[in-house]
Amino acid sequence: MASAADTFLKISVAISLLGAAGSVGYYYAVYLPARDVQLDNDRRLDKARAEIAKRAAEERAQQERDATEQRRAAERAVAQAGYETCISRAEAVYNATWASNCKSVAERVRKQRSACNLAPTACDSIYPATDAGPNCSLPTSLASSINANLQQGKERCLQESKAGLQ
Repeated sequence: MASAADTFLKISVAISLLGAAGSVGYYYAVYLPARDVQLDNDRRLDKARAEIAKRAAEERAQQERDATEQRRAAERAVAQAGYETCISRAEAVYNATWASNCKSVAERVRKQRSACNLAPTACDSIYPATDAGPNCSLPTSLASSINANLQQGKERCLQESKAGLQ
């Protein structure tokens, strides 16, 4: 009987060793490589997610820069339009003032000539007829004053425009 028990024990030990070896073999041959593949896949997935998040952040930053640039361009356009409107107003005031002074000077000369008691040719030479239109020649002092007002108006427009951009 000892030999049957001995054989049974030897077979049991051999089966146990084969089972243990099979388990160890499975662990190293199947489980660890599968786990390594899964870890590699997880790392790649994490890396891809990080890359996507980085790209999304870069795109958001670029969109914000673009929006800021568009806003600044719109502000510059508004400021430029305001400046041009201001210049147009200053030039309109200049033209109206010039035309008004032309008319006033012509009216004053006409009154002086009509009040002149000298011979008509003498009155005509002393008080020559002047152009009452908006493109007349004005006395230098008056023209200089009107031109200076135009320049001051343009400088004011420039200062207002600069103040609006800052």
